[in-house]
Amino acid sequence: MTFVVLTGGIDLSQGSLLALCCVTSGLTLNATGNIPLCIIVALATGLLVGLINGLIVAYVKIPAFIMTLGSMYIVRAITLWITNSEQISVKNASFSFIGQGFIAGIPVPVYVFIIIAVAAYVFLAHTATGRYIFAVGSNAETARLSGVNVERTTIQVFVLSGIAIALASIVYLARLTAAQPTAGQSYEMEAVAATVIGGTSIAGGEGGIFGTVIGAVIVTVIRNGLVQLGVGSYFTTLVVGVIIIAAVSLDVIRTRIAANK
Repeated sequence: MTFVVLTGGIDLSQGSLLALCCVTSGLTLNATGNIPLCIIVALATGLLVGLINGLIVAYVKIPAFIMTLGSMYIVRAITLWITNSEQISVKNASFSFIGQGFIAGIPVPVYVFIIIAVAAYVFLAHTATGRYIFAVGSNAETARLSGVNVERTTIQVFVLSGIAIALASIVYLARLTAAQPTAGQSYEMEAVAATVIGGTSIAGGEGGIFGTVIGAVIVTVIRNGLVQLGVGSYFTTLVVGVIIIAAVSLDVIRTRIAANK
């Protein structure tokens, strides 16, 4: 989500795509028992949906909000159709280790989180494409005049979003050992909350992975804390909504003050 928001866009299809990736990889694992193949299928599913989102946003010029809002419903409908609205159980001890195992007393998903965060940071901070992402978000037309291929960069961030969701779906499926067609509902909003709390401007061009990691930790601590206190899930959703509004409001106010100076 950070990459997409840095370009001034947003990806509302992430939650639905998580469910679809879980379903396609779960069905593959049940049919073949081949763990690498099931991971490849999940990655291919995420990449394909991300590519479609990126191509249409880049070349048809549909706003990312509208495009991904539409794909959110389309992808969810496809998931429900494939599963006939039924849960798919997955039983494979080796695969479950990805989501439930421990290495040196630390859960495997923590290692996955750290590796992906570091890789994303290096990509964004130390590659030409990373600089192009910031340039497109700051001013797309100026970036174009400077020689940046704005369309290609737009496609790349949506593809990266799809691949990231696919990776998340593998951990999600391995942890719960079940692919639910309703999985991932509102997850895109939590991703947005983590991104904007971490300092990434919703207008694009400013932010980074380290801040998003901190934002993700904050959102998770708040959500888990409310659960531990016995607060209803509806109130947890309310809090996330308030956090998004507050974070974006602060970003707008800060930008306005900086512009006035």
